[in-house]
Amino acid sequence: MTVISAALSHLLLSDGLSLSQWQQAATNVGGDLGGSGDTAFSAAVVNTMLAMPAVLWVGMRLLRERRVYLIVAVGTVGWFFTVGHFIDQLSDRPSTVMPLGPLALFIAVTALSSVVLRPRSE
Repeated sequence: MTVISAALSHLLLSDGLSLSQWQQAATNVGGDLGGSGDTAFSAAVVNTMLAMPAVLWVGMRLLRERRVYLIVAVGTVGWFFTVGHFIDQLSDRPSTVMPLGPLALFIAVTALSSVVLRPRSE
């Protein structure tokens, strides 16, 4: 579920950043795409930050997992720091993917956080 959440959030972020660049370019040449580049950039960041916890929580509940709050918290905070660290790289080059190493680390840490609250079998 963490992989799906990361993929969806990354897609929202990269598409939003591309829209931001298109709107900024249109504004620079006197065109209008119906918004500003700054608004699209802010919307991209907010949407990805809202998508991560929502998809994680819904997905884990669909898998009938209980006590999913830790994985959602770890995933949200981890995604915030991962995006914060690589946002410049993503906004400089459209259709760029975050480095796979940090993405794999994010997915591993988030997935392993679900093991912490798993009930012990007796």
